[in-house]
Formats: sequence, structure tokens, C-alpha cells
Amino acid sequence: MKKRVLTSIFIVIAVCLAIVSKLLPLNIGDYIFDIFILSISIIAGIEMSGLMTSMNRPLNRYMASFYSIFNYVIMLFSLGAVEFYLLPIIQICSFIIYFIVALIVECIRNKELKFTENLYRAFNTILACIYPGFLLGLMLLINHADFYSGIQWFSIPFIVIIFAITWLTDTFAFLIGSLLKGPKLAPKISPNKTISGAIGGLIGGMGGAMLTYLLVYYIPAFSTILSTYNLTWWIFLIIGVIASILAQAGDLFESKLKRMAGVKDSGNIFPGHGGMLDRIDAMMFTTFVIYIAVLGIII
Repeated sequence: MKKRVLTSIFIVIAVCLAIVSKLLPLNIGDYIFDIFILSISIIAGIEMSGLMTSMNRPLNRYMASFYSIFNYVIMLFSLGAVEFYLLPIIQICSFIIYFIVALIVECIRNKELKFTENLYRAFNTILACIYPGFLLGLMLLINHADFYSGIQWFSIPFIVIIFAITWLTDTFAFLIGSLLKGPKLAPKISPNKTISGAIGGLIGGMGGAMLTYLLVYYIPAFSTILSTYNLTWWIFLIIGVIASILAQAGDLFESKLKRMAGVKDSGNIFPGHGGMLDRIDAMMFTTFVIYIAVLGIII
């Protein structure tokens, strides 16, 4: 328990420092935050490749692990060159290109295999790119949304809300689930999760969204975001509900992957917590919701 608490404190401090770095002048902090997310994505990609291998699904582990870098380079060239709503289309196109490259690499490396077998390997590789690389890539787009919004530090509240919803969903789900117990939510996937915990997590996620709203409302540097885009508290509340539900779905999804792979944790990088994927499983699904919200706000 002591290791778990100390690791949690370390994670919170690291995330807070990465977010605060965005306040540095000349957009230096934006690129520091990029490096922070890229590092997480690469480590998580390596773990995901390991899970796929444990499932006896052959893939190119190098291409799966370092897709995030390819995606980031494409994003940097796209920023400012196209409208914000076109960025996901650019990413999807680059994703298709990456799949074709993965297929060509497999055909060259494994000439003795049939084309369908190499296609299967390339397909597995690209699956490991979607989760986590593609989903975390959406946070990098959110990180650079300031350029399109025309408001300095526009992205900070939306990055904060990702972590606020994710962390409070997880915390409240654990506390209320442990206190009330009751029927299991998905016993075949995650035996420890309960329906009461899921409800508690939803309450926590809503609380995280509302705390972020109050942060934006009372800090002048951020409050202009509300008036410029007509954002009200109930919009934040709706985002909190949807994101919290998907955050818990993300947690269950990763539990299912680990069960299929026959492992308890995705890795051991965090003492008492397991691997990187174990820490960001819910966050990736939350990021997807917040990206859609930011996309809707800007366009």
C-alpha cells in the first residue's frame, strides 16, 4: 500500500508539472508537454505489443511501439496548414499509410509466409497502434488547440479536465465500491468492480468536470474561454457524464485485454500500480471524449 501511495503521488506531481510547463513563454511548454505524452505513448505501445504477443497475435513490435513518433511528425506538419476539423482526417490518412508500410515490411521480412499471413501480422500491428498511440495522439491535438482557438492557454482547461475526470472517476469508484460493495459490474472481466463503484465513479467524473469549470470560471486567464464560446456549467457536466462512462469502459477494456493475454498487469514500471497501460486505460477513452468536445467548440 505504501508503494502504491508513493507512486500515485509521483504520478500526480509529474502530470501537474507537465501541465504547468504549458505556461512557459514562446510555446516552449507545449512541446515539453508533447514530449511527456509521447514518452507515455511509447512505453504504453511497448506494453501493448507485449500483450498482443502474449495473445499469440504476431506483429511488428517496433512499428507498433513507435507509431506515436510517426503520428506526431505528421501532426507537426499539419498544424496551421489545415483547419482544425481536418486534422483527424489527416491522422486517419497517415494511419492508412502506416498500415500499408507495415504490410510491405512484413512481406519483405517474411517472404516465406503467405500474403494473408503477412496481412494478419500487419493488421495486428495496426491494432496495437490504435490503442494506445492513436488515442493518445488526440491529446497532442488538444495540446495545440490554442493556435486554432485564438485564445492563449485555451488547451489547459481541457487537458486538466481529462485528468480530473479520469482520476476522480477511478478514486470514487474504488472508495464507494469498497464501502457499499454489492452486485458485480462485469465479474467475468474484472471481478472486483461493482455496480455501486460504477455509480460512484460517475459521480466522481461529474465532480471532476465541475471542479474544472470552477477553475476556469474563477481564473481570469481562462474565464474568457467560457464567454467566447458560450460554455456553461451544464455543458461541462454533460462532458463529465459521458467521459466518466467511457473512462470506466476503458478500464474494463484493458482488463479484458489482460485477461486474454493471461497477465495480471500490463507491465511493472509503476510499483504497486503495474504498467503504463494500467494507469492510462481510462484516460485514453476520456481523451477521445474531450477531443470531440474541443472539436465541436472550435468549429
